[in-house]
Order: sequence, then structure tokens, then C-alpha cells
Amino acid sequence: MIRILTRMRTGLSVLVFIAGLSPTLSLAAEEESELAAMFAERQKAVVAVEFFVQFEIERRAQMAIGVVFDDEGRIVMLENAVPNWLPADRFKDFKIRPLGQDIEGFTGEYLGQDYLTGHHFVQVEPAGRAALRSIRDFGWRTAEIGDALWGIGIMTKHWDYKPYLLGAQLSMTSQLPWEVGFTDRAVAHPGSVVFDAAGKFVGRAGGPSTDDYTFFMSGEQYNVGLQANRESSVLLMAEPFFKYLDRVPTEVSGDPRPWIGVSGLQPIDREVALYLGLENQGALVVSDVIAESPAQTAGLQGKDIIVALKGEPLHKFRPDFVVSRYFEQWLMKQAIGVPFTLTVIRGDEEKQLEITPSDEPLPLRKAQRAYFKRLGVAIREFTLFDGIHRRIMKVASDGVIAEFVKPNSPVNAAGLQTGDWIKKIDDQPIATYAEAEAMLQAIADDAARSDCVLLISRNNETKVLRVKLQ
Repeated sequence: MIRILTRMRTGLSVLVFIAGLSPTLSLAAEEESELAAMFAERQKAVVAVEFFVQFEIERRAQMAIGVVFDDEGRIVMLENAVPNWLPADRFKDFKIRPLGQDIEGFTGEYLGQDYLTGHHFVQVEPAGRAALRSIRDFGWRTAEIGDALWGIGIMTKHWDYKPYLLGAQLSMTSQLPWEVGFTDRAVAHPGSVVFDAAGKFVGRAGGPSTDDYTFFMSGEQYNVGLQANRESSVLLMAEPFFKYLDRVPTEVSGDPRPWIGVSGLQPIDREVALYLGLENQGALVVSDVIAESPAQTAGLQGKDIIVALKGEPLHKFRPDFVVSRYFEQWLMKQAIGVPFTLTVIRGDEEKQLEITPSDEPLPLRKAQRAYFKRLGVAIREFTLFDGIHRRIMKVASDGVIAEFVKPNSPVNAAGLQTGDWIKKIDDQPIATYAEAEAMLQAIADDAARSDCVLLISRNNETKVLRVKLQ
């Protein structure tokens, strides 16, 4: 078995190979040729995805790494590759760039985000598919602790996203709740791919982990956490990566998402678990239940302890917080309109509750928005996310959110801040988003108008702001 270790020095790869148990500084010619051929072919499954995000007064260039996963040119990217709180029509001019090529790239189409995995999907135009390979073409296996792995690192745009070889050893795996691997050093660019010594796909690199360091300055000691943005030692293993890879949304705004209306799920303390005899399984404490939600209709209450799903005890995970992720992912797999049972402990009683998931109330990405240039403010519909953030546990609410405040604008001079909850305009309560949009548009269109008054809520405090328009 060949182990491949790499270091990056001034942007160039320095490779050291270890064969068997004895270190050596070279490979047999045929082995070196085989590795070079694998590297050259497998890098075709990785691309740089360039696009713009359209904000109210500017367009910001973005770049993410994607993995080609079929012959139709569909590409999967990490959850944080695209801002998931913005509507899809804000994402413009996708370009797909093969690695290391000095070309403008090929046109891409954004396909949406899967709510279960968080994956974003794009598709390259037919003209760009011939230069790419699907990651499925190389086969896959589940790597084991101690396996020598290698992956694809990627330089910046100034280098035309030139790929370079990285190598590491699989040091640990953990269920988080999907199986995630950790290597002893960086093994690939976040969003890129990792292979074993035989060239089989073993995982997709995720976001880099945070490493703890001690920083000394002027005799003082500081504990700091650092991340290497261009390289990662964390990978989603091949089996869970492929399991949900075909969940491409049917519409670009996202498919309907199952929802029951609970917030703030927390794992129970170890002492409580021992007292209740739950030390060998997972359990979650319900913090809040949204008013008029499926959970409230079913009788779920705050402080209930969820111990089983459809009669099966909750899995135990380490760290404890992973159990809440497991529950959220389990819920995402349920069908809207199809009931399931939750077993909860309430006081000294165990109860069976039947809950029927509904479609998630208005998510951020689907909220209506409008920008008023004269005032310098963009507003957005009030969503459930905004309510939970403000401890308002109900689906609908009045008012709108100030999503963007232009610097040096009339509303900025008046003291309005991004995230403020606008509840009244000129002393008129805002019942719906449409009312707020109509009122602000009328103010913006009235050239003779000299001012307006906004009543806003910020950090549970009410403020009155006078906006001077002239």
C-alpha cells in the first residue's frame, strides 16, 4: 500500500511517498505514473463554480467548489456555498470552470438546495460536459482507520484554480449523525474529493475544523482557534454522500419541507438521563412549541422529553448535541400529511403523541422583498425565523423586517438598523407585507414629501424614528 504525504510550499506541491513500512523518497516509475494518471483523470470530477449575488446596491462575486456526479453535468456544492436565506433569483451568471484551465468557463444553471442535506445543485451547459467526469465513474468504498488517502487541493482564481495533490491518513470516524471522517492533516479543499490509494472515491471534504493554538504576546498567553480556509481534514464519507445525492429539488426555490413546530431542542443532562434510566439512549428536551403548529395540535408541550420516534428509542450520540441533528434529519425524511408517533416523558408519565407534519411556514428564501431607493431601505416579510429570534412563538405576525439599510441614506441617518422590526409607518399599524410595501412606495413616489415616521422594535425596545427625506 502506498501512503502519500504532501506539503505545500510557495504554492507548489512537494510529495513524499512511503511504501510499506520503510520510508523512501521515490516511487517505482510505474507507481508514480499510475498516481499521476489517477490525479489527472479524477480532477475532472471537480470544478470551480463562479457566480454573483445580487444585493440591493451591489453585486458580489462568489466562488465555490463543486463535484460532478452524473453525465448530465449536475454538480453538488456544500451547504455554505450559496447564501440559503436569499431567493434564487438573486444568484446570477453562474460559470463552471474546469480546474487549471485558462478559460472563461461554461454557463451554469442553479437548480436549488436540498433541505435534508443542505446541498446546493447547479448544472453545466451541454458544451461543458465533455471536459468533465462524474465522480461515480471511479467507484467508491468505505475507508477504514489507518487507510492512506489522497485528495485534491485547489489554488485561487489567480492560478486558474490549479489543482494540487494532498495526502493524509484516516485517523477517526464519527456519526454526526452521518458518518464523518477525520484525517491527520489536510486532505482536500472544502467541497473537493478524497480517494484511497487505488483511486476509489472515499469521501467529499467538508468545512475545515477549528484547531486550538496558544498565542503568546508580551508575556501574555491567549487561547485561539484557527481554520485553514483552503484545506480541510474533515470528510463526509462516501456512503452517506451518495445516499442522498439525487435529492435535486424539483423547483429552484426548494421543495416543500416537513415541519411540526418545535424550537430549541436540547439533549438532556447526564444526571437527568441517569435518573430517568435513559443513559443508554438519546433524549431531547422540548424548549418551545409554536402556536397552532402540528406539534401543539398533537399536544406536545414545552419541557416534554422526546425519547422515541415511531416506537424506536432515540439513538445515543457523542457529543450529545448530535442527537438534535439526528432528530431534525429524521423529521426531514417524513412525508408531509402522514402522521407519526412521538414518545415523550412528561413529569412521571410516558405519553404517545401522533403528529402530522405540515409544509414549513414561509422560509426566508421565499419571503417577499422590496427596495426603496429614495429612503435607502429594503424590507422583507416577517417570517417564523424572525419570530423565534424574538421569542414570538407563532407562525404569523404583523410588521416587516428592515433587511438592508444603505449607509448615509435617510433611514440610516434616522437611526434605522438592519434587522429592525418595522411595526408602524406614520402611526399606521402594519398588518401585512403588502400594506408596508404600498405605504413606503407612496412615500418614495411623493416628491413633495419631506419626512415620514417609523415605529420599530429592536432588542425588545420600541423606538420612534423620524426620517427626513429632503
